[in-house]
Amino acid sequence: MDLSAPRHPRLVIFGAGKTGQAVARLFADLPFEVEQYDSQPEAEAPGVGIHGEDELVEMAALAGEEDFILVLTHSHELDYRLVHAVLDAARARYCGLMGSRAKRDKFLDQLATDGLEESAIARLSCPVGLPGLKGHEPPVVAISIAAELLQIVQDGE
Repeated sequence: MDLSAPRHPRLVIFGAGKTGQAVARLFADLPFEVEQYDSQPEAEAPGVGIHGEDELVEMAALAGEEDFILVLTHSHELDYRLVHAVLDAARARYCGLMGSRAKRDKFLDQLATDGLEESAIARLSCPVGLPGLKGHEPPVVAISIAAELLQIVQDGE
């Protein structure tokens, strides 16, 4: 074991649908420690932790300062609860949400209504990935997210 080797940032993916799976596969070969969780029993697969929604929200609130959080679940309500927990805790290095600009605007309004400070709300990245890359297929989204997160890591070095 090389104790001098730098620790890779942790990427926590909430959601194990097609896009979540594509992201996890791609990041397995990148310098990130990947964890993936879902609330749906049918999403069970190697490397995917299945937990109740309340437990996932608790986990999201515990994100560390170097953690990257991706919210890619099947449910807008769960997405909101996860995003709120991450932003309210104000520790994660990155909080990304898969969604449209309309979804983003709705979430931003609701976060403000729920009392989150503007500085916390501004930390939400939605839609995730590179802004100019077209395509909604899971592998394309995964590549776009990987490029965005690698840029953040490189800019922080």
